[in-house]
Amino acid sequence: MTHVIATASSKYPKAENGLTLPLSRSLGSQDLAQHRAMVAVELEVLAKKMDRFGWERDRNSPAHDRLVIDWMDALQDYPLDEIRAACREAVLSRPNAMPNEGHIVTKIMEARARFLRLAPSQPKPELEREKVSADRAAEIMAEVGFRPQRFGGDA
Repeated sequence: MTHVIATASSKYPKAENGLTLPLSRSLGSQDLAQHRAMVAVELEVLAKKMDRFGWERDRNSPAHDRLVIDWMDALQDYPLDEIRAACREAVLSRPNAMPNEGHIVTKIMEARARFLRLAPSQPKPELEREKVSADRAAEIMAEVGFRPQRFGGDA
């Protein structure tokens, strides 16, 4: 699952550590609505795969709609490839239990933590510093009242 995060779609903005930033803050309203709809599709697939909750029987009921909305709210900030990988991991780790959105977020966070532990740290570029001449350095020290003692010279 770590590999999935490293290759997650490059169209999303990334943090310095390489993780995708929350999509609810980076996508436009139409793109976010489309992404949320795709999250709902992932829930549908998972529910059908696990055959839980009388999924077809409850379709279009307020409870069914609420389940879908809860999933969309909880998972809207994560790319679909991370959500899919987390769903696969949840099914493999507990094949007899239908995961909820909290399980999926937990799997995503675990994968992100593994990614951060395994990712090579990027050295921060050093800031370019302006070289100061000896005369200017003496002026600066005089301005702040610093008078170093010199060996064998005037004090």
